[in-house]
Amino acid sequence: MPALLVETSRLLWRTRGAHWDYEFICVPETPALPAWLTTLEAIVGDADAAAGELRYGLLEVHEQGPREPGVFAYVAARFLDPARKDWTGRPVQHFAVWFPPVAPEAVETLPGAVPADWHLRVLAGLAATYGSGEVFGLPEEQIRAWKRGHQVSRAASAMAIVKRTPALSLAGCEAAPSRWRRAPTVKKKSPPARGEVALQAAGTGGKVGGRRGFGCFAIGVMMLVALQHLMACGAG
Repeated sequence: MPALLVETSRLLWRTRGAHWDYEFICVPETPALPAWLTTLEAIVGDADAAAGELRYGLLEVHEQGPREPGVFAYVAARFLDPARKDWTGRPVQHFAVWFPPVAPEAVETLPGAVPADWHLRVLAGLAATYGSGEVFGLPEEQIRAWKRGHQVSRAASAMAIVKRTPALSLAGCEAAPSRWRRAPTVKKKSPPARGEVALQAAGTGGKVGGRRGFGCFAIGVMMLVALQHLMACGAG
């Protein structure tokens, strides 16, 4: 395997703050999807956060057209924060997926290469960004007043801060292959490109416009018949 460096460009992370609810604080650039919630649920949605279960597997992203799907190996964990709690005192959960730069054929090497505490080490590396007062500890008063003083959303600002986290090294720790569980392959469809969507919309618009034109013509004929009927009655 290449060097075990976790970069935010390959990291998917969902969690919460002290005063804001669960949301994504990091989404990967590789692989790229327009939305990640259903994919995350398919990977770790049924995992027990208190058990610290470790999962690994493959994500298939099926593109539009005849192209072969992109296949990406991943490791994932759903776990409780060792220290942070929300404003009510409940433990904070984390949903983490890392897509290391390895070939999908090498997926079975991950349990023997990735440390069993990889998620905790990445969380520790996020302390200066996610753990800051600008993200996790942002006061409730500032959250309420956010829209009045900022052009970007609070969630987008938090994600931009987390994205600045330097690459995190996982070297130097022993792996624990027996703790890992192979998950079924997750398959997702990538939506059509914007140009294709525009063409589809334009085609639909043409059909709708044709129907509208026919409807207007039919109404006009009916009105003409009714007018002729009234004139005939008046003449009689």
